[in-house]
Amino acid sequence: MRDACNQVWSRQTVGSVPSRARSGGVHEPAYKPHPSRDRQSMRDIEVASAPHALAPHASACRAEVTRCRPRPSTAWIVDGTLVPTRDHSTAAKSKNYRWSCNAQVLVRGADLRVIAVVAGGPGNRNDTVHYRGSTLQTICQSKRRVLADGGYRGVPELVTPVFRNNRIVRDAKWRRHRKRRARVEHAIARLKDWRVLRDHRRRGRHLDDTFNAVAFLHNLRIQLRDSS
Repeated sequence: MRDACNQVWSRQTVGSVPSRARSGGVHEPAYKPHPSRDRQSMRDIEVASAPHALAPHASACRAEVTRCRPRPSTAWIVDGTLVPTRDHSTAAKSKNYRWSCNAQVLVRGADLRVIAVVAGGPGNRNDTVHYRGSTLQTICQSKRRVLADGGYRGVPELVTPVFRNNRIVRDAKWRRHRKRRARVEHAIARLKDWRVLRDHRRRGRHLDDTFNAVAFLHNLRIQLRDSS
């Protein structure tokens, strides 16, 4: 895994040197950004172009992602999302009228780090169908408090809104739950900054590996942000 990361970061040093400077000539750029801002932009560019480079190392990425375990007092949040997939052998037409696959994401509410990801099922199934029997269910069962939306109603290890007469009780407790659960939507939006998760052109069986590689890069970007 370290070799793969070094291969990704090595592109930054090669790509940041102009060809004229490498050949021995003098190159004076017309615009010189602030050094710290330039380093951060280069990090974002290199991280954003790396999912396909890390996809062959999916098992190592998955191990790094699942190693992110929060403190017992930190809340976890689980939610599902749809990934448009070109491979119709694994995808299905979903509610957005596109061929999509389902992905289940478990994040840490404090800093939006991804704890675990399971992806690859057809997009016309409910989130509970993909959640039950997956590795996410085993991880959530070891945690006392995991927040979820009303689509996970009836799952005992998840904290969902209270229903009465098949309708959500919109009280003060529901409003607090809604604000805390919205953090997972922000994490999913950041994961879909990568175009590969907005239009997956690879085989559908590779979606889980691709999603775990993107989740690893997402956690790496948060780590770089916190350490800077």
